Amino acid sequence: MYSAVFKLHVFLSSLGFANLLIPTQSFSQPVSVGTNTRHPFASLLWSSAKNNIDPVLELPILEARLAITQDDDDDYDQLKERIEHAKTAAEFGVRRAQLQFYEAFGNGDYEAMERVWSQKHPVSCTHPCQARLEGYDAVMNSWKQILSLSSAVSFEDIDEDDSFQIEPARVQMEICGSTAIVSCVEQAGNGDAPPLEALNMYKREEGEWRMTMHMAAPVLPTSGF
Repeated sequence: MYSAVFKLHVFLSSLGFANLLIPTQSFSQPVSVGTNTRHPFASLLWSSAKNNIDPVLELPILEARLAITQDDDDDYDQLKERIEHAKTAAEFGVRRAQLQFYEAFGNGDYEAMERVWSQKHPVSCTHPCQARLEGYDAVMNSWKQILSLSSAVSFEDIDEDDSFQIEPARVQMEICGSTAIVSCVEQAGNGDAPPLEALNMYKREEGEWRMTMHMAAPVLPTSGF
């Protein structure tokens, strides 16, 4: 038990939750709080509800609290509900970030693309059949070139109904703490262009999901193996 609490202490410290640091006392005996009996660390975890914490970042704290809360405790059902709400908020947030990325791409909107990408975490981008780009400036310079071309094609050379849009399909999402990984197949335009296999990564940043990695490559035909 102490090992698990110590790991959570390290996690909380990394997030800057100084008010949730573990005190130097024994955790071997529970204590009574009101009519309920809780582990001493539970009262510290419960205090996170009084802070304005991002619900997505609060998720591991809630799960740790649930692990040391008995199922007949008055707080148990409330904790489970808050955990489900936090997971739902995380999923909807990632889907919104994914939508914003492909809307910016399809509309040739460089300013919107700038808002999609993180400026606080290391970023990288690998365009189809191109070398990997690292760093915000290099990544955004590449998007500026791509979006200027797609914008010209979308609004000058073809009808609005045939504009350059990307529809992600076969979307799979995995969220772990403040990191989300989304894989999908990108289909551009009316389906004439070959599909691309894409992998996108997002990091939680100031209450929003920001892209930190994008990779896209042509979908190879099945080899029969």
